Amino acid sequence: MSPSDPFESHFDEVTALLYLEGQLEPERAREVEAHVDSCTSCAQLLRALEKESVWLREALTADDESIPARVIAAPHPTGAHWGWIAAFGLSAAGLYTVWNGLVAPTLARASDAGFSQGNLFTILFFQGAFWQGWDTMRNMTELLAFATLAAVAIWLLRKQWHRFTAISFVMGALVCALGFAPRAQAADLEHGNPSYTLPAGREVKTDLMVIADHVRIDGDVDGDLVVTSQYVEVNGHIKGDILAFTQELLANGPVDGNVRCSCHTMVLNSTVGRNVMGFTGDTELADKATVGGTMTLFSETAELNGRVTGDLLAAGGDININGFLGHDAAIRADRLTVGSGAEIVGQTKYEGRRQPDVASSAKLGSPIQVTVLKRGPDYSQVAYYWHRVLLWGASFLFGLVVLLVVPAFFADALQAAGRVGPAMGFGILFLFATPIAALIACVTIVGLGLGIATLLLYLIAIYSAQVFIGSWLGEKLLGVGAGLGPAIGRLALGLAIIRALTMIPFVGGLILLIVTIWGLGALVLALHREMGPHVAAAA
Repeated sequence: MSPSDPFESHFDEVTALLYLEGQLEPERAREVEAHVDSCTSCAQLLRALEKESVWLREALTADDESIPARVIAAPHPTGAHWGWIAAFGLSAAGLYTVWNGLVAPTLARASDAGFSQGNLFTILFFQGAFWQGWDTMRNMTELLAFATLAAVAIWLLRKQWHRFTAISFVMGALVCALGFAPRAQAADLEHGNPSYTLPAGREVKTDLMVIADHVRIDGDVDGDLVVTSQYVEVNGHIKGDILAFTQELLANGPVDGNVRCSCHTMVLNSTVGRNVMGFTGDTELADKATVGGTMTLFSETAELNGRVTGDLLAAGGDININGFLGHDAAIRADRLTVGSGAEIVGQTKYEGRRQPDVASSAKLGSPIQVTVLKRGPDYSQVAYYWHRVLLWGASFLFGLVVLLVVPAFFADALQAAGRVGPAMGFGILFLFATPIAALIACVTIVGLGLGIATLLLYLIAIYSAQVFIGSWLGEKLLGVGAGLGPAIGRLALGLAIIRALTMIPFVGGLILLIVTIWGLGALVLALHREMGPHVAAAA
């Protein structure tokens, strides 16, 4: 390099880049040009940097590069905050209300009703019939329903909440976990081939669970007896409870606990230490039989000739009392007969379509309070329309939660409701096939949990049918509109129309049946679409 060269060796990359960008001073730029003419290495560096600059500019200005659709797509509001807050906030508030209004008083009487063994679900399922607050239950329920509707109305008028989502989720899950914590329990499981007999003199030291065509218990059971059979005869001593799903139950031996039966015929010829609950076609309490607690019956016909120490809660067709009732009686039936040998210590309330037949020699602690029911709804009473409003509010709240939590599935069900023919066909199929399959599963202990869960989901699906059809009707009347507000308006209007149509005499029940079948079919089609294979859209 000549001595006159201003660069002692070579210029650096920064100077070269500034030269290429035209940002050097004119005198400095001339010096770089002069040096490049005499220095081969600096000339190569300058050419390399010039090529890189051209590539960079082309990359930045290219407009034909393929960009994924998920990158260029505009953000779509999903309403996730609304869904989480609506689901878990309302669930936590509802569970808290139920706990303080129903479960807490029920648990206070749990030991008297004999539900010391089992989880909270069992207590809620069975114990509700023993709760002594039936007179005030209806008013409290209506008050809670009105308060819930008012709270939701205020909530809808507020702006969207964007906080406390995680808190709502944790609190709702915590309440559910505390409320439905199960408890493990050992039992002796026996399968008849095809019958099962526990011989006299033999004692089972734990709970006994039997599945057979015919069951005969001549020995003793130290725990509970859970049986599924066509015919059950109990002659031994049951120190726990009897839980039976059978055609006919004949209890000749003493039972220290409770008897809970779902069967066609239940005959009690012995002593039951605590309570009796029966969902039966025919019930007979023999002359020598004694019930130490409350007797709750849902029976077509009932012959009560024995002693009931506690209350009698009965609903059915034909109720005949010719025994002793040591406390109050609340009866709702088509016909009530109080025989000459009957003795009722407490008050007796009867609701039916005809006056009760009371023998003159019957011993009553007080005159029977009779309420004669009219056939069909009483359109002259304000309470009738108030109850219809509450029913509308309950369905609206349910539909609102579904809309906010699973908006995509709600839209699929709404679209499926437009396919009237397939929806009606699938609705008829699943309306009758689902409970049959669930009951078949309940016959076996292995499928008992699955059968009960299926029945619960089936009831939820039946109730949700009106929600999808109501939204479909609202869309047909108001038109299709984007956004949450129009969807809520369509839901409210459609449910109101359905509720009004079901109030029409003679045809209201048929309309409700059609709506149920239609909505259930739409739900099935939407579920099939969700569970079916999805083909990814091409880029």
